[in-house]
Amino acid sequence: MDSAGSPSNVIRMLVGGGDVGCDGGEARRKQMEWERQIETLDQKEMELHQTQLRLIREQTATFIRDLGALRGEVGALKAAMGLSSGKVAESHASFNDRLQVLERFVGDSACMHEATAKDIKFLKDGHTGHLKSLEDLQAASSRHASMPERMEYIEKLLGDSADK
Repeated sequence: MDSAGSPSNVIRMLVGGGDVGCDGGEARRKQMEWERQIETLDQKEMELHQTQLRLIREQTATFIRDLGALRGEVGALKAAMGLSSGKVAESHASFNDRLQVLERFVGDSACMHEATAKDIKFLKDGHTGHLKSLEDLQAASSRHASMPERMEYIEKLLGDSADK
């Protein structure tokens, strides 16, 4: 682009800013060219906005259609879950029944535990008694002489010996 055709020179010519090296016809031609470019840009901008609006409408319509389909599927699932949960409730014991079974089990277990604890205490007391008797026997046997010692003592008293 030459210096006379630059936008700043064209503006000077249009405003009447002196000699820039080109005549008035050239300035008008440039002005008309710019106006055509501006109109073309305006048209392209309008087309772009229209395209964007069309895309938004299409996407919104697709979204609404998909949302409706999902709502239908969720409704079907809820209905199926309602039916199946009813079947489960029919085939299983109620919560109260389950709780009663657990309470009986825990109660039976507590009774069994109490009975076992009493049995253990009885056995422990018996063991303690037997242990005392055993200790008494051991103490008594420690004071007495053994069989060979007794025989030797008797032989000494009699003055007799098995060796004679």
